[in-house]
Amino acid sequence: MTAVIATRTVPVTLLRAGGALLGVYGYLVALWPTRHGSDPAPVAVVREWVARPLGLGEDFGPLGVLLLLVCTGWTAGGARFRPLRLVAVCLPAVVASALAVAGTRLGLADVTTIGGVLAPLAWVAGLQLVGWVVALDPRTWPSVLATLVVVGVLSVFARDALGRPLLFLPLVLLGLVTRRVLDRELVPWAGLLLGAGCAAAVIGADRAFPALAQWWYPVAATYAVLLFLVAVYVPGATATATALAAQPVTRWLADRAEWLLLLGGVAGFAVLGALPNAAGMVAALLATGVAADLCHRLTRRPA
Repeated sequence: MTAVIATRTVPVTLLRAGGALLGVYGYLVALWPTRHGSDPAPVAVVREWVARPLGLGEDFGPLGVLLLLVCTGWTAGGARFRPLRLVAVCLPAVVASALAVAGTRLGLADVTTIGGVLAPLAWVAGLQLVGWVVALDPRTWPSVLATLVVVGVLSVFARDALGRPLLFLPLVLLGLVTRRVLDRELVPWAGLLLGAGCAAAVIGADRAFPALAQWWYPVAATYAVLLFLVAVYVPGATATATALAAQPVTRWLADRAEWLLLLGGVAGFAVLGALPNAAGMVAALLATGVAADLCHRLTRRPA
């Protein structure tokens, strides 16, 4: 079974790398011009002819986040507990938030950036932390079921600000459940029921918060889940997929995916605030990559 699980690391690596690219594109390349009254032709064409027909709002950004979250659940399900892991999960949000505040004080970012970036930074890392904590339960189903109940209760009583975190959280749980089923630590029928509960939680949260209706997040969640399940359940890995996952660029993106996602709206926005043009976008991408690489090296999780 260890060998079987090992073959799944190839598609998971590819999904993480793809999620990083989609997140950077959606929350930096496409978002910054939109917030500043610009609509570059390439972005407009992709939005009109690809994103909207597929039902993907926010220029693929949520799909990238959801892919990373479901992969987080998968990784948490197969890792041994170490306290430093939980600390490392929180670090992206802490560091990126500090950078955002510093950028604002230096005049490199505006209030709109802070309002639109700080909250997502906090809850994306927070959802990952929840996944790692839930994974501490060796039986899986009690903690997953309890978390789904909490999601349901909060969907009824919580304010709109919690809408996105509550809708995205079940993807982390689904990744964990999938890993435990493939590890044979959870019987398939229980995994199927828990998976159905995760799907119901996504739909319920979407219905509970009217402000989310325009974004069609359940559609993005469906794409993310289908991609993930096909990737990990199709036996073996093709030679092409294996070769692609072994490429240094792919591994670099996969290893730094969370940092790339979180720092795009901080380091990237700061550069574009000082240089709001095409050259600034290139510089913003480079700055995001350098910042993500540095943060990854400084906060690398223990094996």
